[in-house]
Amino acid sequence: MNYPFWVNDFDRISNYKEKYPLATEIFEQPQSFWYGDNPKKPKKHMEKSIRRLLNRAKPQLPILVMYNIPNRDIGQYSKGGAKDMERYMDYVKRFAKGIGEDSPIVIYEPDALPHSTHLPQDEQNWRLELMRKSLDYLTNNCNGIFYVDVGHSNWLEPKVVADLLDKVSNPKVRGFSVNSCNYRTTKECIRWSRKILKWREYDTFVIDTSRNGQGAKEDEWCNPQGRGLGEFPSTETSYPKCDAYLWVKIPGESDGKCNGGPKAGKFWGEQAEELVKNKE
Repeated sequence: MNYPFWVNDFDRISNYKEKYPLATEIFEQPQSFWYGDNPKKPKKHMEKSIRRLLNRAKPQLPILVMYNIPNRDIGQYSKGGAKDMERYMDYVKRFAKGIGEDSPIVIYEPDALPHSTHLPQDEQNWRLELMRKSLDYLTNNCNGIFYVDVGHSNWLEPKVVADLLDKVSNPKVRGFSVNSCNYRTTKECIRWSRKILKWREYDTFVIDTSRNGQGAKEDEWCNPQGRGLGEFPSTETSYPKCDAYLWVKIPGESDGKCNGGPKAGKFWGEQAEELVKNKE
């Protein structure tokens, strides 16, 4: 896969350079732009925001992340999401319209698929049907390159992941994304993904390498100490069916109010510098 990565030409975090100079290295790499939905803003706000970003990046392309599934993060640190199916499908349609004829990589709903296994059966069925319906719409109404997020390599068995993908994906979806916002090593992610491919032979996958340079700290997922940056974003990977290493999670953004961190998604300068010091 050949992808024209874009490094954003503006400071996403204000006033960090003087206090956290090492963090500058993070923002020299292409990163992802996350889109939920803010019902307080006009409906066309997100669509216009995506168009503005894509136009600014041309001829390169950013990485986009959809993150608005109802009951997002099943009530944990990043809880929220659309209120119901109608609101979510409206979000999906506006997202597709924002992308239009451009072809950015899109990570579809981090953790939504593996989190479905924690829901009662009727709620799981409802979520999977919503994901199937929205992916059908997206792949038929814009040119985005879609990867359905499947969690990390220490979560579900590969056959379970493949069965879940069978329920939501379609032939126009390129594949799946692995390790979003987690810390599992690249080698471990590739081994796990290859097992999934036994049942999903036409898929390819991408790996979030933003913070996996030192691997995981046991099963700790929320701001574990001593972690480091992983491989820089690239389409030159160590396995043919791995399309890219990406920085889906922005290094230095907190996982939540744990281990001394601020609220989820807020920049944490001390952690950012630690990741740089401990990079692979």
